[in-house]
Amino acid sequence: MHERILAIYDADFSVLGELTYAVGKLTRKRSCSLCDITHGLNPFGKQAWRVYCEDRPEVEWLHRNEISDEMLAQLPSPLPCVIKQDANGYLSTLLDASDLSACEGQIDRFDDKLMRTLSASRLRADASLAS
Repeated sequence: MHERILAIYDADFSVLGELTYAVGKLTRKRSCSLCDITHGLNPFGKQAWRVYCEDRPEVEWLHRNEISDEMLAQLPSPLPCVIKQDANGYLSTLLDASDLSACEGQIDRFDDKLMRTLSASRLRADASLAS
C-alpha cells in the first residue's frame, strides 16, 4: 500500500444523494464545507476545482458511501475531512471540518491549507527519523 490523501465528503455519491444534499443545502438543513469548496450548487463541480484535480491528482475525492464501513469507523475526524492514509494503513487528519469551513468555499484557500499541513507533517516525519 502507498500513501494516499483522501478528501471525504459528508454526502453520498448517487443521484438521490445529490438531490438530498441539494435540497438540504437550499433549506439550510444540511451542509458540507468540502462540497462548498468543490461544487457549490454546481452538480458538475466548480471550474477551479476541476482544474485543481488536474494539477493535484494525488488528492482522491470520495463520498462517505465510497469508503468501507471499517474505514468510516476508523476516521480520526468527523466528516467532511481530508485524511492521510500511510503505507501501513494508519489514518491521520490533515484538514478537519473547521479547517474546511475556514476555506469559505475557495479551492485556493483549501490548497494553501493542505500544502502547509503536508509540509508540516513531512518536517515532523523528517525530524523523527533524524533522532
